[in-house]
Amino acid sequence: MPSATADRRWLYWLPPLLAVAVRALWAARIPVAPLAPVDAEGFHLLAINWLAGRGLALAWEPPFCPDTLRTPLYPLWVAGGYRLLGPDPARIVWLHWLLEALTTALVMRLGREVGDARVGLGAGLCYALNGSTQRYTGVLYSETLLLTALTAALWLTARVARRPRPGRAALAGVGWGLALLVKPNAQYLALAAGGWLALAGRDGRQRLRLGLAFGVAMGAALAPWLLRNHALLGRATLSTAFQENLARVSVVATLAEAQGIAAEPWTPTWEALYTSLADAAGERHGWTPQAALTLPCPERELRRAQLATVAREIVLAHPAAFVRGHLRGVARSLRDLGYQTWYPALTGRTWASTGRVADLGPRLAASLRIGAVGDALHALWLERVLYPPLDAFLLWWGLLAGRIAVAWLALRGWRRLGWRAPLAWLLVGAAAYFILLPGPIAYDRFYLPAIPAVVVLFTLGGCWYNGEGMG
Repeated sequence: MPSATADRRWLYWLPPLLAVAVRALWAARIPVAPLAPVDAEGFHLLAINWLAGRGLALAWEPPFCPDTLRTPLYPLWVAGGYRLLGPDPARIVWLHWLLEALTTALVMRLGREVGDARVGLGAGLCYALNGSTQRYTGVLYSETLLLTALTAALWLTARVARRPRPGRAALAGVGWGLALLVKPNAQYLALAAGGWLALAGRDGRQRLRLGLAFGVAMGAALAPWLLRNHALLGRATLSTAFQENLARVSVVATLAEAQGIAAEPWTPTWEALYTSLADAAGERHGWTPQAALTLPCPERELRRAQLATVAREIVLAHPAAFVRGHLRGVARSLRDLGYQTWYPALTGRTWASTGRVADLGPRLAASLRIGAVGDALHALWLERVLYPPLDAFLLWWGLLAGRIAVAWLALRGWRRLGWRAPLAWLLVGAAAYFILLPGPIAYDRFYLPAIPAVVVLFTLGGCWYNGEGMG
């Protein structure tokens, strides 16, 4: 039963406006160089090369090889921003704020579709105030646009559960296709959403119509890009990022596990393991890895494919090590180090000024591996209770308590929807997918696409809900 407050339509403008205000305040408090990370510089390059008539090429100088790693929508979004506002990456941040306002509105629609007006408003407020996405709106990352496209796709899919119609299924297919054109890592989730959506029909005939409408619409959205890549690579692939990540990430973590080596991403040990893979591929195919940048574009793609083939063989030879390396990366990433960002934002001082260890996780893990539980507890007591300044103590324990509360209330929201309810599985599946997917290189940026689903479940678990919108 909607409340009188929920009927006040002006309230629905509040979360999107709040999202813009919070992100603007964050940008003023913590200035960020929009092109500082490597990925951000890559999107900038793709955009300026496109505007210069060189196509989507990831290079500062010739040869300008057509890029097949990244899908086109975010580089084209940046290029459109440059065309409109001038080639200044800082101005794209303004467009990011508008995207976050739109994502907030879509989260509200998703919450209302899954629950009711109260849930929609609460989910919008939670998203507007969440402490994660605002940290990345100041950088040229595709996740900001992905959040908008993915939330729209989830909302369009949820609408089919209420009224299974082929037209609605087709809109959901377009939504998922656009999300994949922003970032291809959601491809398996899109396929699962299509299968989930087909089951929303009342009988076999309606299920077939829904599935066909979804598949045809998503295929139509992806077709131009797939045809472009087929012309370049000889196969209709969405992206070569998967074979790149297999060679650059998964196989390195697998080798580290198989050899019993501790290797953090991008450390010298990690790079040495990758070099051994590249040397093995070069020895098999008769080329030198160091000469890759001077090669013609087709030869570069061939070497990338050959490297991925060797990497795939290693992973298949060590499946248990692959699984351990992937799960270890996920577990490592769940030690959220966001307090190192929030502490200077709130106090104006760096975490190093507290004199405390920044990442206590490895220290505790080393003690626990040898059974020294008392030593681990003593280190925790000294570093996080006894010696930290009061503000650091409150922030660290407060963020930990907040993460536990979010997880508990999200699980409670799942239970309120019903463990077996289709909409519950849509949201839980989307959240779990993006938490488990990154593996060895997981960190909070890669979890951002899970936030819309989590805030809806969190709101369902934390507010009074009569179940009328239950899927």
